[in-house]
Amino acid sequence: MKPRYIFVGLFTVVTLGLAVRYLSPGPVSTSGEKINITYSENIVDVLLPVSGAALVPLKDAKLSKQTLVALAQLEKAAIEHPSIVNLPPYRRREIHDAIYVPLGLSNSNITDAEERFIPGPDGHKIRIRIYTPKERTGGKLPVIVYYHGGGMMMGSLEQYEPITRRLCQKSGLIVVSVDFRMSPEYKFPAALDDSYAALLWVRDNAGSFGGDPGKLVIAGDSGGGLLAAAMAQQARDQQGPHISYQVLIYPAIGTRGNSKSADLFAKGYVFGRKELEWAYGSWINSAEDMNNVRVQPILATDFSGLPPAYVVSAEYEVMRDDIEEYARLLDAAGVPTVMKRFEGTVHPFMSMAGVIDAGKDVIDEAAVEIRRGLDLPAN
Repeated sequence: MKPRYIFVGLFTVVTLGLAVRYLSPGPVSTSGEKINITYSENIVDVLLPVSGAALVPLKDAKLSKQTLVALAQLEKAAIEHPSIVNLPPYRRREIHDAIYVPLGLSNSNITDAEERFIPGPDGHKIRIRIYTPKERTGGKLPVIVYYHGGGMMMGSLEQYEPITRRLCQKSGLIVVSVDFRMSPEYKFPAALDDSYAALLWVRDNAGSFGGDPGKLVIAGDSGGGLLAAAMAQQARDQQGPHISYQVLIYPAIGTRGNSKSADLFAKGYVFGRKELEWAYGSWINSAEDMNNVRVQPILATDFSGLPPAYVVSAEYEVMRDDIEEYARLLDAAGVPTVMKRFEGTVHPFMSMAGVIDAGKDVIDEAAVEIRRGLDLPAN
């Protein structure tokens, strides 16, 4: 049965209950200057389907020791930043990076890197970073287009650089990291439009940085996993770029209302039901958008012809069951699919790879699966 999304109305995250207008430092211009944007932050009330499953208390969860260490550090950070909800979005992003960068991999110069600005929809520029293996052999390399996580409202190229550099190094392939527009300044479908524009640009310009436009991979985690899945569907449906492989790391794939994990781990596991509803509500324009397959790729009616996939979930995360259902839908449609659940950890464990070894493992496994999917020898 198709899940219902109840539209209660628009409400602001500001405690006064009034829509607030912020003057927010927005995207960076080609000259490196911030562009100020005025916008209203209204959030759609999204109520995700409920299964009735009882919450698993955090104390009863069999979390790994490393995950418990990471949670303790996050709890300490929460004391220092008790609420980011009422802050302007650019401050939320600064605090988000300040919290997660220390938990992540250390950044090191293990690849070459180049920053460019490419044409985006409506005449704006999209910032990208191109990572190239230092020890590359002759010939053109396949290209991985990477969309970062952060619920469509946070995350950055800077936070994700250690991840994308490691993926580049371990895979031996080029990685292009995309700085798409985020909510609440830019609502649905801005992030999707930027993501597809970047994909088209990579196909058309791969030769300018040593890439092979005939061997494109899309990848992303969390909100970026949503973007990657949506790009696979859009490229298929619009006869766009040929995508050879897709990597979906705990993607916000949406729901068909069959999830028990949405209730089992609804609270206390870093990213819960209310956080997921807030992320959707901040991004969409109306409750009707929740029925759009671009917002929830799992609502697609046809999964055939999509690229082979490596799909990842965490054992203790609210989206686990939906993610694994998406992998089953791909598999049932004849799409070669590798589904991997990382036990004893939480969403977003890859962003805490400096503390949680599984975060490094998922990057390294993704690199292996990509090369296998492209029929390339082990790196």
